[in-house]
Amino acid sequence: MLPLLALTTVLCLAQAPTPCTLALEPSEIRPGDSVLLTWSCTQVPRIRLEPGGMILPGRSQVTLRPGYTTTYRVFDARPGGPELGHAEVRVTPGLPLGEPARICAFDASARAVLPGEPVVLKWECAGSAKVRLEPGGMELDGKSEVIVTPMENTRYTITANNAAGGQSRTLEVAVLGPGVGALPLPAVACTFTASRQVVKPGEQVELRWSCQGNAKVHLEPGGLELDGQSSIAVVPDRTTVYTLSVSNLMGGSSRSLEVRVEEPRIVLSEKDLAEPEEAIKPLDRMDLPEALHRGEALRAAAPQGSWTLRLVVSGAASGLKQVARMAGAKAHEILILPFPRRDGIRFWQACYGTYPSSAAASRAWQSAPTALRQTFKDAFPQRLPLKPKPAPAATAD
Repeated sequence: MLPLLALTTVLCLAQAPTPCTLALEPSEIRPGDSVLLTWSCTQVPRIRLEPGGMILPGRSQVTLRPGYTTTYRVFDARPGGPELGHAEVRVTPGLPLGEPARICAFDASARAVLPGEPVVLKWECAGSAKVRLEPGGMELDGKSEVIVTPMENTRYTITANNAAGGQSRTLEVAVLGPGVGALPLPAVACTFTASRQVVKPGEQVELRWSCQGNAKVHLEPGGLELDGQSSIAVVPDRTTVYTLSVSNLMGGSSRSLEVRVEEPRIVLSEKDLAEPEEAIKPLDRMDLPEALHRGEALRAAAPQGSWTLRLVVSGAASGLKQVARMAGAKAHEILILPFPRRDGIRFWQACYGTYPSSAAASRAWQSAPTALRQTFKDAFPQRLPLKPKPAPAATAD
């Protein structure tokens, strides 16, 4: 029994740092291509997927179409739940084209039916293809199927394309019997509602929809592809406009609704009242000059010889939002300071808090927000950087 118990303990310890496994296929794409994100989180029943704030089962997969290089993060869906894993897909315009799309198979479950009877069209393509099905102009995956209900003799054509090229293939389905009925209607988003349209940060909202026709639903933000009659829970971290797009073989439509996230009320001290605008404005709403101004004020107020924890050095102002999001309620302790390189190029650095010693900084890091520690694992104590000295004024000879 002892060897088995020891083995079990080792396995548990080995699994603890990675409670959730994520896989992106492929991990690098050209603009406009789709990826499949798959995850398995055995320790939690539901997760929150960011960006998008979608509440999904602990083990599932979604098809995504990112417009730019994106890091997808999975969190425990419970309030304040930690990050469980992340995966990045790189969107590279100059990626080699690869193999042209090629249709390997295109077939129908029946070539002759009565009016309105369902027919399953199936196809399989090679070369990372996207497929367009006519009539209807429906865009689908390179290995998929769809159910059609022809009311008259119909010629179906699939065209597979990727950046390197493509090809088409056609088949006909005959409709038997007298009389020809009307064509099916385009998919319509009959209803699209939210359980609440005004929430506080961290509160959950249920989005519900019901669509006519044999519809597929595309929900943004998040890029999820879902069924035409369903619902999903989301946790928006800021005011968000959700757009539902539906389509079938004959066309589609879209609808949008806004969920407004109320700003948290902040109790100000007498010191804060001197500059209330600076005290209230959160870090993720600041532009880089504002954040640097606030960081300089915090550095000037710190005692001489103070220590801090440097999290990241960055050149892109968009990184401010990531730092603020990971810090959560502790975002007010983040100092954004200039970082001049030796070659003269100016970046900015994000530091966490001010402390009297290196040991105090290390202890504070252990109680920092979990998301912050997991994102910036290489943070280390350093003396609070001194304010750069101004260049000496030129003197006349």
